[in-house]
Amino acid sequence: MSPERASGPVAEAGDSGERFKHEIAADVAISGRISFPGNARIDGRLTGEVRADALLVVGPTAHLRADVRAQSLVLFGTIEGSVCQSDSVELKPGSRLIGGLEAERVVVHAGALFEGRCSIGKRSPAMAAAQSARHAKAREA
Repeated sequence: MSPERASGPVAEAGDSGERFKHEIAADVAISGRISFPGNARIDGRLTGEVRADALLVVGPTAHLRADVRAQSLVLFGTIEGSVCQSDSVELKPGSRLIGGLEAERVVVHAGALFEGRCSIGKRSPAMAAAQSARHAKAREA
């Protein structure tokens, strides 16, 4: 994240889809794997896996039961699952993250709920590969 962006909010709860290349509306429910090649916003329900190559905003009405990988994640809603391999994660007031969290930078605002294991900082490539292998085995089971 550039210093210019770090000084102001990355996303607001009411941001419209105009800032996002991809958007899942509040009345949409998806089950499976989804991958976003650009900035994305989810306001609906999703079960499975989510990948985002850039910014992923999980809106206040969103409920994800998913493993999430995004370059940057801003959470207003709920994620039940693991968030991993992110450059930055921001848990906004009223958000809920139940599960693991692995990121280089984490901001938890007052009023956010986090339950689970947290790993903050850069990891060596060998550790990252071992973690990926463990996640793959767990998904197969």
